[in-house]
Amino acid sequence: MKILSVIVGLILSTALIGAQASQTPAKVKKVRQQIEFTEDVKVGSTVLKGGYYQVVSNDNQELTFTRMLQDAGYSGQFVFDKKTKPVVVKCTIAVLDAKSRGTRLDMPADASGVHVLKSLTLDDTNLTFTIAQ
Repeated sequence: MKILSVIVGLILSTALIGAQASQTPAKVKKVRQQIEFTEDVKVGSTVLKGGYYQVVSNDNQELTFTRMLQDAGYSGQFVFDKKTKPVVVKCTIAVLDAKSRGTRLDMPADASGVHVLKSLTLDDTNLTFTIAQ
């Protein structure tokens, strides 16, 4: 009888742990991709000049935009622009059902005509990042 009580107790505690684990948000994989803005874009409170940027996510629900320049010595290669400070913005992350085919940017223009990055979905990821305004 005592063994039966121990077995039932183990089963119940395993079920309780499983139920708690399902309520914990899933850890989101970090992403790192290069994107191009063909014109100036406001990201958070900063206006980024048109050009190439490396976008990196982290565990703190932030995106970092680092400006990249074409390497003068190697055609087609890019290096970080050391004169421009990376821009870090808070965001919320939504997990999509399937991976994106292509990069999608939601950038409506504000009253002054500057495009404001509201959200982005990077190519070959199942994540949409919505920028905190």
